[in-house]
Amino acid sequence: MKKYIIIVMLISMVSCIKDLVIPFEKSDQTTVVNCLFSEDEDWQISLTRVKSFSDQTDPVVDDASVDIVAENNDTIHLKYKGEGIYYADKRPVKEIQYQIIIKANSKIITAKSSIPGSVNISSVKITNQRTTYFSNPNLSDYDVVPFSLNISASNQPTFVRFRFYSFNTDWGYKRYSVTEQTITTLREKGISEAFLQELSSLIGKSYNSFELNGLLLKIADKYQLTYYVYANIVNPEIKVTIVNYRSPDAFLEGMIFANSNLLSNVSRDTYNVLGEFNSSTEADLFVDYLPVLNKNGDTSYKEEYWLELVGMSEDYYKYEKSYIKQVVNLSNPFSSVVEVYSNIQNGVGIFAGYNRQMVHFYDY
Repeated sequence: MKKYIIIVMLISMVSCIKDLVIPFEKSDQTTVVNCLFSEDEDWQISLTRVKSFSDQTDPVVDDASVDIVAENNDTIHLKYKGEGIYYADKRPVKEIQYQIIIKANSKIITAKSSIPGSVNISSVKITNQRTTYFSNPNLSDYDVVPFSLNISASNQPTFVRFRFYSFNTDWGYKRYSVTEQTITTLREKGISEAFLQELSSLIGKSYNSFELNGLLLKIADKYQLTYYVYANIVNPEIKVTIVNYRSPDAFLEGMIFANSNLLSNVSRDTYNVLGEFNSSTEADLFVDYLPVLNKNGDTSYKEEYWLELVGMSEDYYKYEKSYIKQVVNLSNPFSSVVEVYSNIQNGVGIFAGYNRQMVHFYDY
């Protein structure tokens, strides 16, 4: 009897199990605008749309009308390039206010911004004394080199972002590329067609050694090439070209910190220091010692230290600061939700100007 009672109970329990359908809120298809512009590049704007979790369609906006109107009423019409990108073969000009006017999703979307004047740097002072810096966002100690610089700003709010880069002269002037001859030679040496087909996607592109090595190792691992085959058969067939300029992608980004109430440290995910000034001031910064440590005592080549200084519009500054705060809070389960700043009317995103300069401040 007990046996039958148990069976009936099990059947009853099974019959109570139901599929739970969770309704997902439909997206309002809000247009997302992404345009950070400077004098160094032609106009280019990315347009996408907000998607709901269950929406499997392509998020790009490919049917918009996009115009840039300068304060002197000159209008630039942007053409569609594909993948949600709109462009014009014309560059913005510093200290001129621009308005973007987008007609998309039955709405008129607008925003205004300009490229601020350049920030002047003088009296860069670096010390050879190595010290330790404790980073609150990372909860870690870093070996750092301290230095200071004077920033000349007008008597109005000036917004800046610092980044630190090193340039290794041993490999920074060398460019590496996969050619048709590379593929032909490797085919003759018996390398698999599947590997060669993927390797062919790199033809026509130029890389620094750090960048290309990462790509090649990834492909080699995918097709289970031994390290011997990779190092002794594949690598020697890569074309090496010596260039006489500092290629931008040969600069390696490093950690940078600040110890001032005028500047704010950020997380390991962004490697920035942000600052706001109203007048000329001295900034104290710290850069990580890792590039020097990586030399392993080798003194046969130079390593250059560079500081990137970006002068930002106020909208760009608010956007960057809120984004960084969001990144910092990702690993904190107790933090509140951080909404990234947007200056787009009838949409979301950012339309903001900036200027950029690279300062070579130290050789090791």
